[in-house]
Amino acid sequence: MSKFLIDLSTKDVRKAKEALSTVIKETPLDYSNTLSMLTGSDVYLKLENLQKTGSFKVRGAYWKMLNVNKSTPSSVIAASAGNHGQGTAYAASQLDIPCTIVMPENASTAKVAATSGYGASILLSGLNYDQSYSAAQSIAQKTSATMIHPFDDPYVIAGQGTIGLEIIESLENVDVIIAAIGGGGLISGLCVALKEKYPDIKIIGVQSSNSASMIESKKNRKLTTVPNRFTIADGIDVKTPGKLTFEIVKKYVDKMITVTDVEIAEAMFLLLERGRIVSEPAGAAPVAGLLSGKLSLKGKRVVPIVCGGNVDMSLMNKLVTRGLISAGRIVRLIIGLKDTPGALKEVLDVIGSRNANILDVQVDRFHRKIGLGPVEVLIAMETKSSENTKEMLKSLKQQGFTYRIVE
Repeated sequence: MSKFLIDLSTKDVRKAKEALSTVIKETPLDYSNTLSMLTGSDVYLKLENLQKTGSFKVRGAYWKMLNVNKSTPSSVIAASAGNHGQGTAYAASQLDIPCTIVMPENASTAKVAATSGYGASILLSGLNYDQSYSAAQSIAQKTSATMIHPFDDPYVIAGQGTIGLEIIESLENVDVIIAAIGGGGLISGLCVALKEKYPDIKIIGVQSSNSASMIESKKNRKLTTVPNRFTIADGIDVKTPGKLTFEIVKKYVDKMITVTDVEIAEAMFLLLERGRIVSEPAGAAPVAGLLSGKLSLKGKRVVPIVCGGNVDMSLMNKLVTRGLISAGRIVRLIIGLKDTPGALKEVLDVIGSRNANILDVQVDRFHRKIGLGPVEVLIAMETKSSENTKEMLKSLKQQGFTYRIVE
């Protein structure tokens, strides 16, 4: 690989892989029958959600820390939305180096608790990663702490690249690798690890449509900061990519696409229900990209990297509920009934006869649009399938019940 801003090659990644062999897990490469059937591709998932600390970030952080430790720093500091912080905190605890992690004020409770659990001191500052990074830089300048960058560092890039070596050593004839892009550390590492010896392997990046800073930077041919917009994929919510990673990406990444939060949520639900794979939003982005219809990969051997599984449980609950609604398996109906004894039982009997599970029942007698005789009942229920839902609605109509579906 030619030199750009840094002198980094496959040899550096192999050196990192050897050093990390006793530290990290070599995560599974799992064939997905579901995704293969849906896409017409031969799909294998690289499950970095099963990595120590729950994401790939520990690879780069630990390799950086191993090299930082040679100069015996008094302490280290990093900015992170969660995963890099956990990786850095874990590495620091193993190497007995004091560690401070600066996290956004809106970081999930689970990620804050997990990072603190590895022994790091936590400082909440800023509304996103970029603001947290500025705060961490300021602290590093005022103290003797060494800054551990989450992506724009040659050691971090080399550490993340070890994933690429694991993939080609475990699976022959790989055509395409799909990776999420935030700051670009993971996909840059893949390029450094593979493009020198395997130039025909296509490397595709996926960004959130609300935080596509690398795509905008490549389009503008210069580092570009994108507006601050919300995305559920906080792990790749980086408003300005790295200088080093940008140079690698613009030269070696074959294609980049965006996916919406809805597409990411649907991919998370699919991974959970069909594969029993717990993925955070950033980890599901490559699968969302694969399913988006924006890539022509039929007949190709494809490896999406599920880069992390540190998902907030409240978000997971919302995603499961929305997934079931989208699949037609949770439905809410407003049904008009006579206000007489046994009327509610009659409608519940019809629903029960179709094996639907009642989740909630609310009776409204007082809405001003309702006459003096009837009542409206809001019933939320879960069915076995969208077909089961259709059968249940047909039965209600046949029994003379009128209803409307609440979207």
